[in-house]
Amino acid sequence: MSADALVAELRGRAADGPLVVVGVGSGLSARGACEGGADLLACYSTATHRIAGLPSALAFLPYGDANEHTLHVLPEVVAASTRPVIAGLGAHDPRRQLGRLVGQAAELGAAGVTNEPFVGMYEGDLRAQIEAAGLGFEREVALVEAAVRRDLVALGWAWNAEEARRMVAAGAQLVGAMLGVTAGGAAGSEPATGLEAGIEALAAMVAAARAERPDVLCLIHGGPLNDPEPVALALARTGAEGYVAGSTAERVPAVRGIAEAVRAFKQARIPLET
Repeated sequence: MSADALVAELRGRAADGPLVVVGVGSGLSARGACEGGADLLACYSTATHRIAGLPSALAFLPYGDANEHTLHVLPEVVAASTRPVIAGLGAHDPRRQLGRLVGQAAELGAAGVTNEPFVGMYEGDLRAQIEAAGLGFEREVALVEAAVRRDLVALGWAWNAEEARRMVAAGAQLVGAMLGVTAGGAAGSEPATGLEAGIEALAAMVAAARAERPDVLCLIHGGPLNDPEPVALALARTGAEGYVAGSTAERVPAVRGIAEAVRAFKQARIPLET
């Protein structure tokens, strides 16, 4: 399916209700997401960490190769999926030629790419050092441009209004407005921002993206958006077309569901004969 055809399909789905994009780190998660009605799947290194029972934030520390994680699990996710899959690629590795990296993902069955991991996770001197080396946000923009040239869908993640505008200008058909790591759960965290402030930040990113191109599809994610109720409120107030579920549709329900199943077996009793 061409990028234009997939985007047109997603736009049609958005007319019937919010789009739900689900980030998954295994074929089993992919199967469940598709059965639940996911509109699009994303496979990236953060998800491979949480499916291993590790905090999502660990994916942003120097203990592994984010692109190797994605490319390793991508075939099993694609094989288990009935919906298109986009691959989260780390643009910041200077040893990776971006066009070749995008091509590898496409050869493994990805219908598109997204800039995850993202440099927006870093602040202060570390962020400044990454940017000064030429390995920061501009490389993420270049990743989006490489995907668009290959006729793939690009989901461009942004952490502020200017980044949202830049992603659209680079050709991203979908823009993700990011509030950081999703709060809650055993391996989660407290939200870095409250819901009201978060919605304001999301609305600014959505407005900037649409000012650059009115028909761009906008998605929201992270922070306090860890339950259907705040997600519904944020969608209504920002006008975004959908929500990207990560931990909320993989880690949290997996841990909860397994725990409930084990408790049920623990409570099983064989009736005594009388």
